[in-house]
Amino acid sequence: MYRSVNRHLSHLNGIKNEEQLNTKLFEQILRSKTSIFDEICKDIGVLKHEQISSNTLNKRHVNKDLLCFWLESVCSLMNSFSIPRLQEAMKRCDKQNQTIIESQKTIIELQAKVIQNKEEELATLKSTVQEELKSVQETVQSEIKSYSSVLSKTCSAALSEKKFQAAVKSAVDREDRTRNVVIYGVKETPDEVLSEKTSEIFLEIGEKPAVKDCCRIGGKRGEAPRPVKLSLNSPDIVQQVLRKARLLRTKEGYRAVYICPDRTVEDRMAYKKLLEELKTKRAAEPDKFFTIRNNKVVSVSEDNRHRQDPGSGV
Repeated sequence: MYRSVNRHLSHLNGIKNEEQLNTKLFEQILRSKTSIFDEICKDIGVLKHEQISSNTLNKRHVNKDLLCFWLESVCSLMNSFSIPRLQEAMKRCDKQNQTIIESQKTIIELQAKVIQNKEEELATLKSTVQEELKSVQETVQSEIKSYSSVLSKTCSAALSEKKFQAAVKSAVDREDRTRNVVIYGVKETPDEVLSEKTSEIFLEIGEKPAVKDCCRIGGKRGEAPRPVKLSLNSPDIVQQVLRKARLLRTKEGYRAVYICPDRTVEDRMAYKKLLEELKTKRAAEPDKFFTIRNNKVVSVSEDNRHRQDPGSGV
């Protein structure tokens, strides 16, 4: 029985050799391949294309002519359509790959230009900032020299470095002392817990400040208890505690306890002189009420006693 190869390739009728591979052409080639393999499966009695093998082809009715026909059909499909289109597809892939490579090169070049531009901008900005900084430094140095010149002319004697450092240290020390209070007359015992003792004293005047540090100061002299120095959070809290310090005079067991500001040695000497002056005036004029206010001994009326300076201790 004569069989024609063309009937398997009828799906590809009208296709020119130079026609480019596309989805429609691929489907037509696949149909021709399926037509050939379906016929082989039918003649050898198998269901799937994957079952075609030398064993299944070894049938008595499968003669040389039939095998040659199938081979001719497959070769025609491969040589006339599949291989040329596959070669064309490979060329197109190579071309696209080349295009991609060229695009990547372009991107890399553009990135390099962007980086170069950024570096140039940064260099320009750095140069500008350095010039501005140099100008500012020159201006500041010039102003300092002018100010120094004015000081040297207007001051009869400039402070030495040691005197200047001492002045700064004194100012810092005074600032630190504004956050401290010193309590006199607190009984000193072995293994004492100062925080508990001082908290009880503050509670007697209706205060409960946060204490940052607490310790006794000075050397031990006989049976007299050493003063207790406490550091509070702010000068405002210190002033609030000092305003209520005189309330301890009315509390049983605390009449000999005094809450005072943390004074320097010079301040304590000056305050001692004020106390001596206060005692003298009270003895000379017992009918008047004297107190210390604004670092001066002044006479106040009976109604204004409550306005006494905080922490005066008198």
